[in-house]
Amino acid sequence: MDQQSKLEELEIKTESHIVQCEERWKTNFNRLDDIDFALRRIEARTMAVGGGLIVFLAGLIVTLLVE
Repeated sequence: MDQQSKLEELEIKTESHIVQCEERWKTNFNRLDDIDFALRRIEARTMAVGGGLIVFLAGLIVTLLVE
């Protein structure tokens, strides 16, 4: 193999590698977006449950103090 053919082979491999990496990054970003969405949903539910629990306990305390 001469230097020119080695260089062409390396260019082909490098180009193939770049294409594969771009696809992997695209997949990773899509997965991260899905994870981010799920975490926001979990956070919203946690805040709602926490708020409901605070209101319930505050009502319970008020009820006990009034009687």
